[in-house]
Amino acid sequence: MLLAGTLAAATAAQACRYTVRDVGFADLGSEQYTFFCFIDGQVPAGQADRLGQAASVLLSDANVRYELVDLAKGDPPQAKRLAKRTPGVPVGLLQSPDGKLDRTIQFPAATPDNPEWAFLSSVVVSPAREELIKKLIPAYAVILFVEGSDAAQTKRAREAVDGAIKAIPPLLPEMPKPVDHPPEVVVVSAKRVADESVLLWSLGLDDRAVPEPQAIVLMGRGRRVGQPLRGGLITRTALQEALAVVGQDCECGLDRVWMQGESFPLSWGREERTAAYAALGFDPDNPQVKAEMSRIITRGPNSRPSGVTQTASSNFDQLALGYSEELIEFEPEPQPPAPVPPTKPEPKPVVEPEIEEEPPKPQAVAQTISRTLILMAVATLVGGGLILLRSRGNR
Repeated sequence: MLLAGTLAAATAAQACRYTVRDVGFADLGSEQYTFFCFIDGQVPAGQADRLGQAASVLLSDANVRYELVDLAKGDPPQAKRLAKRTPGVPVGLLQSPDGKLDRTIQFPAATPDNPEWAFLSSVVVSPAREELIKKLIPAYAVILFVEGSDAAQTKRAREAVDGAIKAIPPLLPEMPKPVDHPPEVVVVSAKRVADESVLLWSLGLDDRAVPEPQAIVLMGRGRRVGQPLRGGLITRTALQEALAVVGQDCECGLDRVWMQGESFPLSWGREERTAAYAALGFDPDNPQVKAEMSRIITRGPNSRPSGVTQTASSNFDQLALGYSEELIEFEPEPQPPAPVPPTKPEPKPVVEPEIEEEPPKPQAVAQTISRTLILMAVATLVGGGLILLRSRGNR
């Protein structure tokens, strides 16, 4: 019983080592965007070099891979996805990690001091992304709220966002790994939608002004939690369910899809790594940590591509009822039967054979009789001799 209790305590401690939020800070290596920069024979060689230098600085710490494509040397298949291209002007194509989505990035029409830098920085830098990164590191989670042109819908949706955020702080102390900083919100106004087009596109949101508001929950290193919500689907309950998932233990039966949401294109440099280490208490970029998280995701339930999984509602219900620990009983492993020593067979009593007496032979009988007669004769003679000697002595 003592051993079982020790194993149960060790198992419980191991189970609470990482939460969904912790996993959201790890870059597992297979979630990189690809930025194809297309040039042709009319682009000066010096400009191509400046593009490469800007990429080495801006994208070295980003989740975006840079690839220069010279159309003068061939016509790659990615070029067919370009919306429009002007000869002699570089143009970019940003491709999602799964390769299914792409977006054309136009070279700046104006002529700033360093247009190549402005061209590349638009892929990973924007005002909303800077605000998101600043809040995501210390906060439990962040809701990105995009205002719509319809004022009534936007007001109702914003009230749902504020209500969901207020519902989480009372639950924080009961979570497997409490977070001091409650959820926050980052707002993109309708006027700023065009400036945040790359961010919105990467998260599955409309990258142009629309009447309906939009919202999505983010965690960790800009990782999406659940699906984007629009218009009437932005409710306090839906947002609470997504927020509740962030605090769950990653070793539970939670569907691993909640941990595998796409991240938006961003730069994650030394300053962000240091701040994340201080907030988490461990290094999410440590190879051993990332390997362990990868194993957790692999061996857990996953609805990709199919399967019945645990819903966000069930996780929120468990979280709302409070965190509890249960004693895990371990059934003793069946022990092999002890070997039975071989029993020595009892010695059987040795039965001596009965010796049957043979009937005396006639010759032996005759010899015995003759010997007896001789002995009798000798005795008679001896006795007679003694008698004679005594009688002479008396005279």
